Amino acid sequence: MRSFGADACTPYYKFCGLRGYRTSASAHRLPGGLADAVIVRNLYQGPKNMRILLMSPRNPIGQHTSSWLRIPQLSLSVLAGLTPPGHDITIIEEEFESPPSTEHWDLVGMTTMTANSARAYRFARRFQECGAKVVLGGVHPSVLPDEASKHADAIVIGEAEGVWEQVVSDAQHNRLQQVYRNMQPDLSRSPFPVRKTPRRIFGLPPYVMPIMSTRGCAYNCEFCCVHRLYGHKARHVPIQHIVSDISRNEPKLIMLLDDNIGADRAYSLALFEAFRPLRKQWCGQATTRFILDEDLFTAAVRSGLRAVFIGVETIEQEARTGLRKSLGTMREYDEAVRRCRAAGVLFHASLIFGLDDQTPRVFERTLDFLARNSVPSISANILTPYPGTQLFDRLKRENRLLHTNWTYYDHQTVCFQPKNMSMEELGERHLAFCREYLSWSSIIRRLPAQWGNMPLLYLGMNLAMRRSVTHLMNRRRDYLRWLRNQRTSEPPDTPMETESVPDDTLPVEATQAV
Repeated sequence: MRSFGADACTPYYKFCGLRGYRTSASAHRLPGGLADAVIVRNLYQGPKNMRILLMSPRNPIGQHTSSWLRIPQLSLSVLAGLTPPGHDITIIEEEFESPPSTEHWDLVGMTTMTANSARAYRFARRFQECGAKVVLGGVHPSVLPDEASKHADAIVIGEAEGVWEQVVSDAQHNRLQQVYRNMQPDLSRSPFPVRKTPRRIFGLPPYVMPIMSTRGCAYNCEFCCVHRLYGHKARHVPIQHIVSDISRNEPKLIMLLDDNIGADRAYSLALFEAFRPLRKQWCGQATTRFILDEDLFTAAVRSGLRAVFIGVETIEQEARTGLRKSLGTMREYDEAVRRCRAAGVLFHASLIFGLDDQTPRVFERTLDFLARNSVPSISANILTPYPGTQLFDRLKRENRLLHTNWTYYDHQTVCFQPKNMSMEELGERHLAFCREYLSWSSIIRRLPAQWGNMPLLYLGMNLAMRRSVTHLMNRRRDYLRWLRNQRTSEPPDTPMETESVPDDTLPVEATQAV
């Protein structure tokens, strides 16, 4: 999502026109360093028109994610769609594009994750100093509202549907409340997201359009707070609404952002049947049960399924038992990979290292599993005790948190004391694991099994992941240096200051107005 020419804006002009919006292709470069933004402008220009910035800050210590590895974001587009008529809206994802000037905004809404919360707070201060009202929402303000409210004029706890319209109206009339809350709203009345399409060179990597059909998760994983935010009961977007959204935007590839696309079997079957006439390719997140359910998986493949994200988590049975999650046996995972490959579906395995019941042997055994099945791509995560999770509460009780500097809570950094190995050993073995899996010999050995299933995507993802290993090594070195410099080993109750974190400064163009 970098830059947008007039041709790229055309479908959004047609789509947004339904609600009186239009995109302004002439406003791609704005004063103060704002670059590569899509401006959504309402045809009505009333006296109370506000300039609204919807923004997602990047992680202060993170490199810009390769376009081959980006998971598309939907929340900012949803906010733009929820915004009442009469306002100019700019959407910025700092992970992919240049940050904005802090000048000239009336209202700034930032979606905030734990790892980028420190940077969001800094941006919030700059925007406030320039006269803007700042509203923070997302996972981090929802689980730590007291912390977030210190850095904003208002916070939104929970989901935006049903409250964002009120936030905008209150900001417009100078009556912002400190807290807005709407847990588990009805999704059937959600407006269409206002989307923006990135410009690609020769169409690569392919643009992925994010959609959401369901919120809520039946699982109660200790390391996850999805069930706390969205509830255990599945809430669905009407299928016809989803079909209309896809038809208006005409993407080639779709990503379903649902936590488990097969959780409601009847709804999923109906959704897949509605997908078939669209003739689109799509990917999503599911469990092995989804793949092993022959009728459900066959229906998904016929509807265009090309890749599936599976939470393998760990290959050690002892560790799997303690996850409070229904996971298959390793034989079932072997069968799931085989079925995906036979159907031309890319199997992406998500892994977690650092679980209490894991031993150092888990890295070697996991490499054996990946090599045996020629698994095309993985997410190799270090267990992270995010605030708002049962895991965070337990490790805090056990005095095993190393710190609460949220900048390092990024699923790639060891922020706690593991049970069966040292913090240093977990980090070293994780880095060695990534190096081995992404070595040239490993990529070449796994390549023949991918010939029938998007080999270009396989190579693009693996080469991008391989390049990220160098950054991971540098980040780990800087983190250990930062950790040694801390004067106390006791985890504080509030986030540590991040002044010493590398690259934790705002860009020049974002500070010119200060």
